[in-house]
Amino acid sequence: MIVSGKIYRKGIKNACLIIEEGKIVGIKKYVRGNKIDYGNALIFPSGIDIHVHFREPGNENKEDFFTGTKAAGLAGVTCVFDMPNNEPAIYNKKSFEEKRRRVSKKACIDFALYGGIKGKVDEMDCIAYKFFLSRDNELFCKDIEKILFEVKKKNKIVAIHAESEECISRKKARNLIEHEKNRNLECEINAIKKIIELNKKIGAKIHICHVTSKKSIEIIKKRASFGVTLHHLLFSYENKFKKEAFGKVNPPLRSEIERKELFELFKNGKIKIFESDHAPHLLEEKENFEYAPSGMPGVDAFMPILLYFAKKGIINLDTIEKAICRNPAKIFGIKKGGIKVGNDADFLVVDLKKVKKIKPLSKCGWSAYEGMNCIYPMHVYLRGERIVDNFEFVGEKGMGRMING
Repeated sequence: MIVSGKIYRKGIKNACLIIEEGKIVGIKKYVRGNKIDYGNALIFPSGIDIHVHFREPGNENKEDFFTGTKAAGLAGVTCVFDMPNNEPAIYNKKSFEEKRRRVSKKACIDFALYGGIKGKVDEMDCIAYKFFLSRDNELFCKDIEKILFEVKKKNKIVAIHAESEECISRKKARNLIEHEKNRNLECEINAIKKIIELNKKIGAKIHICHVTSKKSIEIIKKRASFGVTLHHLLFSYENKFKKEAFGKVNPPLRSEIERKELFELFKNGKIKIFESDHAPHLLEEKENFEYAPSGMPGVDAFMPILLYFAKKGIINLDTIEKAICRNPAKIFGIKKGGIKVGNDADFLVVDLKKVKKIKPLSKCGWSAYEGMNCIYPMHVYLRGERIVDNFEFVGEKGMGRMING
């Protein structure tokens, strides 16, 4: 198969992609033969979201692996890494293999699975491990030093939810400001300092999830990889939501000042990994703020919104390509994330003139971003196969493959 058009490779150039058996085997200025020619549309690498919660097993009424991967595909993401804090949590080989068998039948894009840590590091065919420093679920761990030693032996990355339990107040919060006070920035900073200090002599590969502040990033520096979410870039606890609990997430939305500082870092290319932390809950669960679970959907919004920002000149395409495509692939060692010979033929076809409004694509049926300007991809390719055609999903259950680095 030959695809021609304006291809993004550290800039936009007219070129032809030669695709065989799902891989890019050649990139040439001109190739003879029949082509799929996309003219002036932009051919851009598809996204990799290294942090999603597709709720299977345990809460398939909120999302399942088919609805989650379909929503991701429609929004330009063709590879997701699913977290292990399911019900029950995935922290041993048996539960991991059961989850793999179950979700493999439903995935319509490629995926990887994290293995959870509950006291010890079990042998699993996972892309990476995950544990929490807060008692929000059963993957809470206290003996961090021991875990970091064990993970290093496995030669895998460990992703960490960095909020210190000792700092968190478990009082009921009635609004976003009170929720942030209960889990203030010191909880994140203290946790990151502890992790970085303990890892100095160990040297495990660490990824700090959903960092919310410039101060946290200054502490991390180059000592670990870290991710930032769209909701922490765009929203603060001062925002007015359709339902206030739409903005209830962990770690919480911060002040408007901190949000602006974080966005400025992203604009300037200082944030290497962008992750959605897609965490859907039912609309009725978000009615009462005090009892609402934390989390919001996002895999169905972050690439389209950022593409619109690129069109408006707020950020550049290189920033998106690095943070959502190239860097996630590089850090986790997978042959995706860029239009490059040897990589999977995962790419989008985007008409930057076709501005639309965000609509909920997740099974949960709502989005805090609903109505915001965006640019959805017209076509999406997964390993050379079209899964979105003229904005319509044409992929199938089970066509996604599991990857483990």
